Amino acid sequence: MEQEKILTSFATIDFSGNRIEGQIPESLGLLKALIALNFSNNAFTGYIPPSLSNLSNLESLDLSSNQLSGTIPNGLGSLSFLAYINVSHNQLKGEIPQGTQITGQPKSSFEGNAGLCGLPLKETCFGTITPPTQQLPEEEEEGEEEEVLNWKGVAIGYGPGVLLGLAIAHLIATYKPEWLVKIIGPNKRISRYKCSL
Repeated sequence: MEQEKILTSFATIDFSGNRIEGQIPESLGLLKALIALNFSNNAFTGYIPPSLSNLSNLESLDLSSNQLSGTIPNGLGSLSFLAYINVSHNQLKGEIPQGTQITGQPKSSFEGNAGLCGLPLKETCFGTITPPTQQLPEEEEEGEEEEVLNWKGVAIGYGPGVLLGLAIAHLIATYKPEWLVKIIGPNKRISRYKCSL
């Protein structure tokens, strides 16, 4: 049912435990005074509207036990008053938005969504259970070996380069090639000495 004029002063909306179907309307984002929204245990489909991120006073959001798909909007992670969120038992996927209000929720608030990953769930979005910052001992040893190999490569390239440069400088200083004598001149040093007298 569509109303011509919607009150924007609603503080709480609770339609839980019904058989409501269809998509959650984007226009919910206009209800700036909304503090609690409960659409749990219905048959909502589609995605969670990004406009819910506009509800800056929202303290409680329960969308559990529906058939919602897609990802959780990133903007929900920035709602500073959101004390409770539950999107469990849907068909959501992707990474859970990282914000202090969301990561502080129990993992039960996100369970039942096979495609969800990230904190507070144990499943990371990289396909492993261990955090990406931890390295296995074998990987650490490989990293150290690569570092040693890199330094060996520098030493191997740098040492002969310096020796070759010194050898060329010595040859030029002791043996004066004809082309160098023509450029500098044979008596360049003597003429400078005479001029200084």
